Amino acid sequence: MQNRIITLLIVSMMLPMLSTVVSAQDDSHIVVTGSGALAIDENYDGELDLVRVIASIGTSAPYAMVAVEVIADNGDMAISFWNNTTLQSEDTLLVNSTIKAWADGEYQMTLRVWDKESELLVHDEDLGIHELIASLTPPQLSMDLEAADYIYTGDTCFIHRVSTDLVGAHYDVMGTVSIQGVPWLVGEYETPLDCSRWPAGDYTITENYRNGLGMTASNTLSFTINVHPPPSFMVNHTGRATESGTPCEMEIIPGEDTLIEEVSIRWEVVDRAQDVDTYDDFVILDCTMWSPGVHKVRATLTSPQGRETTHALNVIRLPPAPDASLDVLNASGNSDSWPTISQGDEYAPTPLLLSLSATIALVGSGGFIFALLLGIIVGKRMNRQPEIQEDMWDVVQEAPDSEGLPTFVDESGVHWRQQPDGSVDWWDAAERRWETFQQ
Repeated sequence: MQNRIITLLIVSMMLPMLSTVVSAQDDSHIVVTGSGALAIDENYDGELDLVRVIASIGTSAPYAMVAVEVIADNGDMAISFWNNTTLQSEDTLLVNSTIKAWADGEYQMTLRVWDKESELLVHDEDLGIHELIASLTPPQLSMDLEAADYIYTGDTCFIHRVSTDLVGAHYDVMGTVSIQGVPWLVGEYETPLDCSRWPAGDYTITENYRNGLGMTASNTLSFTINVHPPPSFMVNHTGRATESGTPCEMEIIPGEDTLIEEVSIRWEVVDRAQDVDTYDDFVILDCTMWSPGVHKVRATLTSPQGRETTHALNVIRLPPAPDASLDVLNASGNSDSWPTISQGDEYAPTPLLLSLSATIALVGSGGFIFALLLGIIVGKRMNRQPEIQEDMWDVVQEAPDSEGLPTFVDESGVHWRQQPDGSVDWWDAAERRWETFQQ
């Protein structure tokens, strides 16, 4: 009972306010006459695509501050178009608003007039529903990538951007385009974007747009920029293990994905004296006049992107032939420092005596006598008390069997031999076996 009394009291307090609003609308000095809405086929294609709202507004007061609102509502979005002005008593405001359809469908048209001085709605008129076909394209964004299917850093890469908003342009409510996912700051409408200098990585570029009417558009573009591969190549070596002064050269043979014109070439050669020589931008390196010995060679190719690939090999030059020219002999240096060369299968032993059989008999008898004396010495020592003793034996350096491969001896007395593929082995005297030389 108490709640019902309170409710009646609140309603009775609001009745004077409601009556004031009604009387303000009924007794307004702002008068609307001749209002209406007309659907028009603007492009004469047989489809209605715009609505023209007209009205005549005057005032019976000395002056009036008027705000006219035309509302177009297609169910998905409602747009208001305003016209604010001040009227004198003898003036008439002719309203002529054109609303172009931004989508296909039904449009509810409404006319409202406000008294700006009192902030009261003095006229609210339903102008009917009109079936329209869109004549204005809503906001649209597009991005097209100009690049190869597989993109490397530094390759041609452009992003062409297009943005349109005929609705925003017609009603002067253009918005702004935002872009995310780019490594560098770009302008709102900058196009094309040069992505050829972007770092390698996976990119997802997103654009968003919103105009003053709340209409939106978005677009996304994804692609990958890959790290440019290092140069690929091989070194073709001719004149392996031949005498100084005879033809010898090394040639860079690029791979299918490497252009020799785009890379820089650097050769580093370490000779047997450990002196280092460098040669730049030689596709073919001439080793004809290199001195006898082992030369450690490294060829490095560098791409425009700074990627490097290095191949190493050992080049063996044998002492020059006895009838070599003076230029070759001079380039070969002091003959005392030349490595010795094994005779391989052509080696013939020199007998100590007049005949080889006599030499073999002498060596055999000498070995028998030595074995007999050694047995006597060992027998005597076995009869003694055991003693802790270490005997140091000198390792006799013997020329190892090169197995028919060319060999030489360096200044340190180490034996070397070269395999048919250009690699070299060195003789481990302690283990008495050939070891592959690794740089």
